[in-house]
Amino acid sequence: MSAILIATLRVLEQAGAALTTTRVAEVAGVSVGTLYQYFGNREALINGVLADHLESVIAAVEVAAEASRGLSRAAAAEMIARAFVAIKAAELPTTLLLDRVYGVGQLDNRAVVAAATRRAQLALAPLWSDRPEVEALRRAGVACAALEGVCRAAIAEDPRLLRDPAWCDQVVALAVGAVGA
Repeated sequence: MSAILIATLRVLEQAGAALTTTRVAEVAGVSVGTLYQYFGNREALINGVLADHLESVIAAVEVAAEASRGLSRAAAAEMIARAFVAIKAAELPTTLLLDRVYGVGQLDNRAVVAAATRRAQLALAPLWSDRPEVEALRRAGVACAALEGVCRAAIAEDPRLLRDPAWCDQVVALAVGAVGA
C-alpha cells in the first residue's frame, strides 16, 4: 500500500489534479485491480495520501504529549510545540505539493482532517487536566489551531522558517504562553 501512496505523490508532482488511478497503478508497478483493492477511486487515493501525511504529524504530537506527562505545563507545551514544528518541517515537501495542487486549506473539509484534529485535541487536553473536560478540550483545540495557523503562515511566507531556531523559539514561547492561561 505504501508503494501506491508514494506513486500517488509522484503522479501529483507530474500531473497535478489530473491524477488518474491508471497512472498511479503504472507508477506503483501494480495492476489497476490491485490499486482498487486498497483505494476504490481517485478520491480515496487523495484521502490516503492526506491521511498518511496527517498520521505522521499527529503521531509526533501524541508521542510528545505522552512523553511530556508529568512535566510542568510549560515544559510539556515546549516539548509538544518543538515536536510539531519539527514534523511540519519534515513533512514540508508533501504539504507544499498538496497546497500547490489543491490550494492551501482546500482539503481541510475532509473527514481525515477532522479525525486528525480531534486526535491532536485529545492528545493536548491532559495539559489542562485540572479543568473540566469540556474546557480542557476547548483549550486544546485553540492551541492546536494556533500552532497549525502559525506553521501555515510560515509556509506561505517562507517555508525555511520551519527550520529556523529563532522562529521555532518564538512558536514555543507562544505555546508556553497559551498553556499558562
